Amino acid sequence: MGIELFQKLEMGNMAGDKVGWYDLENITGGIYPSSLVVVAAESHMGKTHFMISYAYEIMTKLGKPVLYVTPEMDKNQLNARMLARITGVDASMIQTNTQCYWEQIAQGIGQMVELPWKVYEHSSPTTTMIASAVRRAIAEFGGSIGAVFGAVFIDYLQQIPLESGGNMAFEVGKITRQIRDIAKSHKIPVFLGCQINRGNQTTADKRPNRHLLRNSGEIFEVCDQLIMLYRDAVYTKDPSDRTIELIVEKNRLYGKLGTATMLCDLSTSKFLNLAR
Repeated sequence: MGIELFQKLEMGNMAGDKVGWYDLENITGGIYPSSLVVVAAESHMGKTHFMISYAYEIMTKLGKPVLYVTPEMDKNQLNARMLARITGVDASMIQTNTQCYWEQIAQGIGQMVELPWKVYEHSSPTTTMIASAVRRAIAEFGGSIGAVFGAVFIDYLQQIPLESGGNMAFEVGKITRQIRDIAKSHKIPVFLGCQINRGNQTTADKRPNRHLLRNSGEIFEVCDQLIMLYRDAVYTKDPSDRTIELIVEKNRLYGKLGTATMLCDLSTSKFLNLAR
């Protein structure tokens, strides 16, 4: 066992993939295969924008394919947000005022066609359906891009239907374990969006913590990493404040905990490092 570990360390196989989000990767160590990363926040904090931006970085920086599972948003809305990330044009303008930005949009669509980007849209996908979509995506991209898949993003946990009318906490925990099994069996990272309850609004600094995960503390036990999002601008209503905090509450993969701060533009789903 020691020799196997040494060989993996020597070949760099224990390191996570990095896209250049320095502060976050200094804490998480990067993106690891076979991992379940829960991205948790209350509404309007930017979960979807974060996952779209991370998906874009994986495709463009690492050259790896991404599958995005969207129970809540339809495919056209999601693709408009990805197009906004590519072009820098506000997603709302792409959907309502296309003529004003037609040249940029046309160029962006050309770039988007070349991205290894696949969307699975279903209003209430079961974990069995998600696993099937993952297998199809791997088969589709495997021939031209290779067996290594970049990531799967599921947006979000509470949109996946419960299997029975039993205990909600138990059922949510069961779904989380099944999604982790998908990551393990295919050796791919899975990012799972998750709503939190609003208990943080009664605290002084409003920042979330793991105890606010909606419906089940087992989510925290099952996941490999937990990243919680917080934007002070949601409460101060300051439009000039573009900072977002990425609070790493659990990190089984790399060991570190802490908070990374980035800049975000939610109109274009763009996340940037703070200037050093």
